[in-house]
Amino acid sequence: MSGEIIALLTTLCWSIGIFPFTEAAKRFGSSTLNQYRLLLAWLILFAILVMFYGISVVKLFTLPHLNNYLYLGLSGIVGFTIGDFFTFNSFKMLGPKLSSLYTTFAPGASLLVGYLVLNEKINGIGVCGIFVTVAGVIWLTRSKSDKSESVKAGFERSLKGALFGIAGALCQGTGLVLSKLGMQNIQGEHLLTMHAVWIRLMFAFAGAFVFSIIKGKFKENARSIFQNQNNGLPYLMAGTLFGPVVGVTLSLVAIQSIPVAAAQTIFALLPIVVLPLNYFYYGEKITAQALLACLIAVVGVMILIWRDRLLQWI
Repeated sequence: MSGEIIALLTTLCWSIGIFPFTEAAKRFGSSTLNQYRLLLAWLILFAILVMFYGISVVKLFTLPHLNNYLYLGLSGIVGFTIGDFFTFNSFKMLGPKLSSLYTTFAPGASLLVGYLVLNEKINGIGVCGIFVTVAGVIWLTRSKSDKSESVKAGFERSLKGALFGIAGALCQGTGLVLSKLGMQNIQGEHLLTMHAVWIRLMFAFAGAFVFSIIKGKFKENARSIFQNQNNGLPYLMAGTLFGPVVGVTLSLVAIQSIPVAAAQTIFALLPIVVLPLNYFYYGEKITAQALLACLIAVVGVMILIWRDRLLQWI
């Protein structure tokens, strides 16, 4: 299967996973959701690696090199622990439609980090692409008619939600580049993709638990889960399967087959896929502004990704 198709499947999984995660964030709160869905995903992958891939518990920890642990660990903390905390808050406040649009900022973040770490090139056309994407997001954020539809569906338009969405996208873009670095062994051999996800999740949930202890919410978060507060567990489990288990694993397979920026281009289609799903799930109408804003944002991402080819044509 080609890397492009795998990236499209990744986008579909993430789009579906947004909805149970939005419901779980409403019922548990973003901190509790992030903490325990990371632990659940880590345990699921642990069982899969041991039972179906035949990797012993000892080898799970000894096969990776220090380089793998360093970059995948950083990727897990930046992308999952920090990034998804912001993203889930954005989902809860803004709703899937608008908050998913902020994910289009991730390719720009990926490019900037790639420029610093992977020597990827930046030119004026790429910068223009970033501005086009930003314009699409701002348009939908400020649309009064679309705002009224969101309010009817039970969501709001707030500066805090927007900032959380931006922060989450920046962390996700950075985490993807760190993942690509972490999946390369010192000898040049690639680490098993699912094993790499497992390492990312291990560091991510450890970071989330430490954060809850520092904030003094460890017991409160645990109580919410064990009491199945507001029947949130089914949503947490469904979101975990579509998101950090299947979706993230597919995303790492994709970036092994195609460039990080190209994979991010396909991942950026997420807000367009979310539009019809959001209509069927929450009954939020697809306004002309929402559709055009999503298209503008995605076009901006494509300009960013194809900046070198466009420069040659010009």
